[in-house]
Amino acid sequence: MKNYSSRLYRSIAILGSICGSVAIGLPAIAIPQVEQSVLTYLSPIATKATHSSHHISQTPQTPPQAPQVSPTTIQPPLPEEQQPPSTTVLLNQGKVSIKLINRTGAKITYQAIGNTAPRSLPGKSDVTLKDLVAPVTVTFKREDGGLLNATGRSPTPGVLELTLDATTDLGTDKQSMQIQPTGDVFLN
Repeated sequence: MKNYSSRLYRSIAILGSICGSVAIGLPAIAIPQVEQSVLTYLSPIATKATHSSHHISQTPQTPPQAPQVSPTTIQPPLPEEQQPPSTTVLLNQGKVSIKLINRTGAKITYQAIGNTAPRSLPGKSDVTLKDLVAPVTVTFKREDGGLLNATGRSPTPGVLELTLDATTDLGTDKQSMQIQPTGDVFLN
């Protein structure tokens, strides 16, 4: 009889452990799917039941109504809130040639998105990308991980010179340039 009681006790202990694990894990799975308003509604009821186990209120409570949310429209920033162009280039029949000038001693990897594969520009050198159709984006990055200060100017119509200098100022670090169909040039 004692052996039977011992095995029964172990079986009940194992069953209790399994049920306890499920009871603990189940709310963790189910709660994220419950609306916050339902939790807010149930919280006072659960508190009353806990604090007065022998007295449960019989008056039904209505759940709080969820606030009405109207769809929001996205407003573009006002012109004065937008980034001003760094410079402007007069396009030549919608095209522009970009002269990249590397004044750093480090190699720079650059790419005209949709026009060239990534390429390498040695330190203290330059390259010209001819007849790119606007809009165009050019990315650039020092291969040694250093920061770049980029300045653009348009010496003649249809040509943009982008000078890349080394900097230690995070605030002036640039990694891309966009030329819009209007000729506006943005450095980011």
